[in-house]
Amino acid sequence: MSFDGAAAAYHRGRPAYPRKVFELLADRCGLGAGTRVLEIGAGNGLATGPLLEAGARVVAVEPGAALAAILDEEHGGDRLEVVVTDFEAAELTGGFDLAVAATSMHWLDPVASVRKLSALVEPGGWLAAWWTEFGDVKRPSRFRDRLDAVYADLLPAEPGYRASRSHVLDTDRWTDVLTAGGWFGGVDVAVIAWQQTLTPAGARDLWSTFPNIAELGTARQAAFLDRLGALVADEPGGVVEDPRLTVVYTAERTPLGPYSGAAER
Repeated sequence: MSFDGAAAAYHRGRPAYPRKVFELLADRCGLGAGTRVLEIGAGNGLATGPLLEAGARVVAVEPGAALAAILDEEHGGDRLEVVVTDFEAAELTGGFDLAVAATSMHWLDPVASVRKLSALVEPGGWLAAWWTEFGDVKRPSRFRDRLDAVYADLLPAEPGYRASRSHVLDTDRWTDVLTAGGWFGGVDVAVIAWQQTLTPAGARDLWSTFPNIAELGTARQAAFLDRLGALVADEPGGVVEDPRLTVVYTAERTPLGPYSGAAER
């Protein structure tokens, strides 16, 4: 819930997902006019807006009341229903063509969530989960190398940027999660490379939403954000073109019946 506590900064600082994500959902998963979409962990609507623009009808589940309020204010209408609760606790009616989890699947119980989705997504429908990786070790930069020194001072237990590897690129792990129980299969993984333009203020807003920074004490968090902003300001033009990877997993709902409490195959 640290995201909800920083809802305004989250709304200012988190970047939109690349258009290619939604083009992929249209091409592979049939996203379009009338598609019934369940969105898990909708946040402030970074994915909800493009889903609605594609013509979908969206049920958006978001546990944070502050984020849900932004979501409703930005995107409210007759094709959006906002449910303010945890996905595991949400009482939902099935019949969805597509379920999406944008930067949220890792917060769920993987076994319970896939079981629940088996009863909500129609056979032949789709499940899509994606994350944006804030950086790309294959595209190092002066800014990132200098930022490593800030992490070394204030979060010394974390690996350096060049040595880091995010869970979002662990394709074996996420393929196993999505296909557990046999309800979803044919997993496809797409990696979209792009860049985000960071200003000092934008970088401060973005990093303040990361759990490891949000959980620092007040003084250490302020020191981190001040040094981060100064690094960006010191770059040519006072901006940084920071690499991003958005990794998209899609899986089709199989004909296997939904979970009923019986032993899984």
